[in-house]
Amino acid sequence: MISVIVDSEGSSIRGIYASGHAGFDDPGRDIVCSGVSTLLFTAASALEDICGYDSESFFRIVGEGTEDVNLRIAVPDLGNDETKDRAQIIMRTCELGLIGIAREYNDKKHKYVEIINSRTPEV
Repeated sequence: MISVIVDSEGSSIRGIYASGHAGFDDPGRDIVCSGVSTLLFTAASALEDICGYDSESFFRIVGEGTEDVNLRIAVPDLGNDETKDRAQIIMRTCELGLIGIAREYNDKKHKYVEIINSRTPEV
């Protein structure tokens, strides 16, 4: 199972952390893992491109190339209010995508994605 922690303070998302393997299919063929990874990498790219943040300062990958990868996006407290608002939109969009994956693929028998501390219930 992939565990996703949404670190929020009030209405602001300070970070999203994901670890584990969904177990939906074999590594390399697991569409749930692929979806989660794609959302997190896209959010990191958007924070860099749209907000001007340096990915070295907020994005970490541990265990790349293994079955148990840990991804971390910690939103920098940088820039003007407009930049910070854009960063929150990006992070909330990522959170909603993760919730969508959990709703679509989790069922009564299998929980592939667990989302912790989200303001929106996953199911």
